[in-house]
Amino acid sequence: MEMITVRGLRKVYGDGREALCGIDLEIGEGMLGVLGPNGAGKTTLLSILVLALEPTEGERVYAGLDPRDSASRAAIRRMIGYLPQDFRPLGELTAREYLAHCAALREIPLRRRALRERIDLLLEAVGLHEAASRRSGTYSGGMRRRLGIAQALIHSPRLVVVDEPTAGLDPEERIRFRTVITEVAEETAVLLSTHIVEDVEATCERIVVVAGGSVLFDDAPTALMHLALGRLWAVEAAAAPEGLLIVSRRVEDEQQWLIVAADERPVNSSPHDDVTLEEAYATFLLHRGFAPSTETT
Repeated sequence: MEMITVRGLRKVYGDGREALCGIDLEIGEGMLGVLGPNGAGKTTLLSILVLALEPTEGERVYAGLDPRDSASRAAIRRMIGYLPQDFRPLGELTAREYLAHCAALREIPLRRRALRERIDLLLEAVGLHEAASRRSGTYSGGMRRRLGIAQALIHSPRLVVVDEPTAGLDPEERIRFRTVITEVAEETAVLLSTHIVEDVEATCERIVVVAGGSVLFDDAPTALMHLALGRLWAVEAAAAPEGLLIVSRRVEDEQQWLIVAADERPVNSSPHDDVTLEEAYATFLLHRGFAPSTETT
């Protein structure tokens, strides 16, 4: 069942910048990964989806509800939990106090004991139960993100929207956060927006690529990887000619190899068929004129 249907979504800011250029998208159950380089329009799209920003044009329908109707907007907000990129809890409150505060703001109809049990359950689920009595202002970046997931789930939403959740985290915290969000997706639909391919590679059965304010791809990760076949080549770094678009680097048998994107086979190269999702994503953007985090020699 489709939870959100978006048609012809455009957003033009006051300075004339067009952040979204007519997006069509359907969001249903499961875990959807939204990939795109910085400045692609992902955060604008998410802000519109969670009703924090109004589009210039286009329509949004949420399980049959139209947000242009004021009564429907309240019902739609109850359907969605949101973890923004710049999430910061009230630092003087403990995790328990902060979640109780969020529950009060959202007018959750639970008695005190039932609410306390729900808060404890959420803190356990996100790995913060032992730190529940500490002020959230003392938390690490990863702990704050996990508390952000708990606040997004406090009102039992049907969809959780997460924006750049692991940016700036160390590798251990990134892995821990991905584990938490995967467990959340077993119970609740999740939309995960990021520019970090690893965040969606092991968790999302469907990915959407957004660049230049448009949806360029909407399919399974394996379909994106299939598009890269025949466009990637392995070149020994020591023998690489200049001007190659480097997608990744690999070391095998103490030799460094460059994985490069090209429509024609470069000199001194061999076909690269062991394609990763990150390599496929970078290649896809390059062939459409967008620059991911690649290098040139």
